[in-house]
Amino acid sequence: MVALGVYLAVFQRAKSASVALEIQAQPTKTFEEVREALEAMQEYDPSYRELVEVKGIAATNETVKTPYTNKNVAFYTAETVQVSETTEEYRDSEGNRRMRTTKHEDRLSSEESSAELLLRDNAGNEIVIETNGVADKFDLIKTHDRLETQTPYGAGYNDDPFRRYRRFNAPSYGTGHRIIGYKQVEKTLPLGGALYVLGEAYMLANRIWIGPPKDKKQPFIVTTKSEEQMLKDTQSSQTSATVGGIICAIIGLVLVVVGFARK
Repeated sequence: MVALGVYLAVFQRAKSASVALEIQAQPTKTFEEVREALEAMQEYDPSYRELVEVKGIAATNETVKTPYTNKNVAFYTAETVQVSETTEEYRDSEGNRRMRTTKHEDRLSSEESSAELLLRDNAGNEIVIETNGVADKFDLIKTHDRLETQTPYGAGYNDDPFRRYRRFNAPSYGTGHRIIGYKQVEKTLPLGGALYVLGEAYMLANRIWIGPPKDKKQPFIVTTKSEEQMLKDTQSSQTSATVGGIICAIIGLVLVVVGFARK
């Protein structure tokens, strides 16, 4: 508990403070300004990258539909979780036979759209946002969370070419096991919605791309929230980390004192 308190109050708070500092320090650049800066460095360093803050509208040049709700979006992730339960007989501490039911939630699939996610300005200029392998860093909106009784893997499930998905095998629970249903969850970036992006920009095939910084200490943010809301959230996280850390440390110290007292 003491160690957790130190982690929250020191390291987690410092991480939130670092993100807030980067958001405040980075001026919002236009797409033209980003291109000019990158092109100016191409002659000297073709792999040049620069941390930038840009704002625009979420877009894609392909039709991207969510797998369960069939909605047009700019980007999505989705997962299917098998919900089941196992009922078994056991003996309690007094030797009496009793029945108990254990609930299980096992992920069956995890996926995301593979069409390019674009950030577009009012003039129609575009920046490509990296998505492959980094979607977990996006601040997505949960737009669907529902338990269905039928398996989602029916006819046409794999027809969409703009999907990246992985399948997993649910463990075997033996006798007394039954499937309750399949929880389907979708998280999305709305098509045409405002986006705030803070990441490392670079040129590739004469196009501007933005992805996670090579320096892992620097933030990578893709969110529908405004810059003001992001700063408010990071400040709230700092406060929560400090308060939570102090509480954990106090509880840990009290337990240590009680432990010594009982000895």
